[in-house]
Amino acid sequence: MPTAEAEVLAKAVREAESLIDGALAGIAERCGTVELDIVAPATFAMRWLIPRLPDFTGRHPHVHPQIRPTHTPDNWQTIPFDIAVRRGADMPAHFLSRPLFTETIGLVATRCVAERLRGARGALRPGDLVAADTRPGELAAWLDAAGFGAKAAEAAVHYPHNYIALEAALAGRGAMVVPLEIVPQLLDDGHLTEVFPGRTLTGRTYHVGHDPRSPKRPYLDAFVAWLEMQTPMPAAA
Repeated sequence: MPTAEAEVLAKAVREAESLIDGALAGIAERCGTVELDIVAPATFAMRWLIPRLPDFTGRHPHVHPQIRPTHTPDNWQTIPFDIAVRRGADMPAHFLSRPLFTETIGLVATRCVAERLRGARGALRPGDLVAADTRPGELAAWLDAAGFGAKAAEAAVHYPHNYIALEAALAGRGAMVVPLEIVPQLLDDGHLTEVFPGRTLTGRTYHVGHDPRSPKRPYLDAFVAWLEMQTPMPAAA
């Protein structure tokens, strides 16, 4: 526990950081550019956020978003950032936080793999499924809800991160469960297809948050408003 003296010092440091941030933001604005550091889950950043950023920069050419992908074990609050996107609602209490969308979890695969699994009438074999260690229990929960039984998940080939498992699925190594909102382009382009359409599981809700005391507040509000325009479904209550 911090001592009273440490609390006084911490308060002074926070105030100094705020003054410095404000001065830097003012200088950047006078120079015509403002940088926003955004922390976001890696797969969300790679497959959902980054492909959409040209639309934001086209609307706000003087604002430069810098994406900092995070992984599940990371302590994201130790990374300097202006805006945080989180899967779940684990935001600091003083943040302004809004829901973006709630995941719809479905089983996806390449067309060839999907046709084989449909032809097998749901009799899953070892090697038919891939899973990510960073989303434990998700495959088993989907299999159970879809009527295959959670035990079928034990035969899945595991990869350390969701985006690596997704690359394995794209390479035809098996089917995986994934939030359908994260991979719309892959589905639209035919790189992946939903194996059993309609068999879905409700996942977690993504939230976006920022510190309302930030000197960049107008730009943060603009980015959040833009994010809300991009959401694949109405924000969850």
